[in-house]
Amino acid sequence: MRLITKTTLLYFLISIPLLIFAFVYTFSVINEEITDGTDEGLYREKLNMQELIKNLDGARNIYLRSDSLTAIIVLPGKKKINSFSDTVVYDKLEEGELRYRVHRSYFFHNGTHYLISVCKPGMEEEELKEGLIYCFSIVFGLLLLSFFTLNILASRILWKPFRSTLKKLDAYDINAMSEIKFDPSSTKEFRQLNTSLDKMTQKIISDYRKQKEFTENASHELQTPLAVIKSKLDLLIQSKKLGSEELELLQGMENAVQKISALNKALLLLTKIENNQFKEQKEVNLHTLVNAAIVTYSDIYQGKGITSRTEFKGETILRMNPVLADLLISNLIQNAFRHNKENGEMRVELDPEKLVISNSGAALNISADELFERFKKNDGAKESLGLGLSIVKSIIDTYGFGIEYTYIQGQHRFTVKFN
Repeated sequence: MRLITKTTLLYFLISIPLLIFAFVYTFSVINEEITDGTDEGLYREKLNMQELIKNLDGARNIYLRSDSLTAIIVLPGKKKINSFSDTVVYDKLEEGELRYRVHRSYFFHNGTHYLISVCKPGMEEEELKEGLIYCFSIVFGLLLLSFFTLNILASRILWKPFRSTLKKLDAYDINAMSEIKFDPSSTKEFRQLNTSLDKMTQKIISDYRKQKEFTENASHELQTPLAVIKSKLDLLIQSKKLGSEELELLQGMENAVQKISALNKALLLLTKIENNQFKEQKEVNLHTLVNAAIVTYSDIYQGKGITSRTEFKGETILRMNPVLADLLISNLIQNAFRHNKENGEMRVELDPEKLVISNSGAALNISADELFERFKKNDGAKESLGLGLSIVKSIIDTYGFGIEYTYIQGQHRFTVKFN
């Protein structure tokens, strides 16, 4: 859930009960004031009725309304009465029941006891209350709508620097090793966030640059001693004084040195690709590179009896560094031969939009998400360094291509999309 949604819900959870309480409290106060006003009017009417009684020639009942709610009634004896009450009476004109506020009181004059009853219809008060409820409902709805709208607009404006920062972080590529320029903000917290992120990215860039330099320098420095060791081992192997056991040990050492040398060259190559040291670009014909790679690896892996097929649609020419283009094609095709099964099949489909290389073979023992990570390799690929597909991924990222891997019906399928 987004922060603005959480904030809005929180405000609603707080404001709605408060608005309801304000409505109930306001309505009760207004209702009480209306009732008090009505009671005061009835009290004055009662005083007028008392004056009327004083002016009567003799004691008698007087009905001032047909409903008998406003009347002067002679009582047979003393009876203390002084109350306000509500009652409902059917009104013929309105053709419905109306609420009345009634005041009954006791009055004694010239030896006669009287019951004074005065009433006032509550129609005006009811209409006033209904109007209050209607108006308050409109105000309530408008307040909520205005609050919701203003909260969204204000949040979009206030959180704009934060969203800009997130967008820059999402688009940032560490391989570019460039600083992020955050937009200035008048909000203190956002300024602090941008300052902290700026310091963090500068530290990350510095550490990443040092790591790359170390990898490149270490790879360069290892080349010479590895070459010396290999040449010395070649001389020892050619010696006639060694027995079969010694020769076997030396051969194992030479194989290990060759693997270390290949690993060192692969790491150095990855560092150069990521450092964008292959800047030269030319128009490269991928058909030629595919055919050359297939011939090369068909000879190397001819013992597996792998059948290779190609399907070219149109001419595919890309503007790339020739070395990287050759590495991209050769690594993918070598991977298809190396991880193929005996008497399997390798197929290449190429058109100006994409390159698809598929090969038969058993399913992976590792996650497909880990396939392009360094030193991640299938359990069955013991001779692999685990860097071939990492080199492919680095080249693809350099040129903004896309790559997908699928395994369907016993076929490993790599699709490189050029656009």
